[in-house]
Amino acid sequence: MGMLMIAIGIGFFGSIIIFFIAEEMSLKDADFSDIKDVFTKELNVNELFGKYGTIKYMAMYMIAVFVIGALVSTQLLIPNHFSLGFLMAYVFLPSMIGSLIILLIKWRFQPILKLISSFMFGAGYIGASAFAVAVTHLMST
Repeated sequence: MGMLMIAIGIGFFGSIIIFFIAEEMSLKDADFSDIKDVFTKELNVNELFGKYGTIKYMAMYMIAVFVIGALVSTQLLIPNHFSLGFLMAYVFLPSMIGSLIILLIKWRFQPILKLISSFMFGAGYIGASAFAVAVTHLMST
């Protein structure tokens, strides 16, 4: 059980640090009036993603989470013969905890942005870590 908690901690802290770095990098040139335009004006989605690099930074986040997930799976989860329930705990608990923390940070000041960030973190983490765990288990059997 202790090894599972270590795996969950590595997944959570690694992914949340990478997410905040990627989010800050994507918003470094953003003016909040530009972001407000997303909801008040009709904008071209390609220009919006190109300007902020959202897709690029989200892809970098998912690749980093995949690498962390593959390392945790090969070094902690597979050698300790964890069952499917424990693997799902590794996949879902860090995403739920991280999404909740992101929602709680500055909720009163930027609710829409934090809601979007929370969904992006949770969905990105679940997708990348579940894929990493599945690939490593298929390759090890």
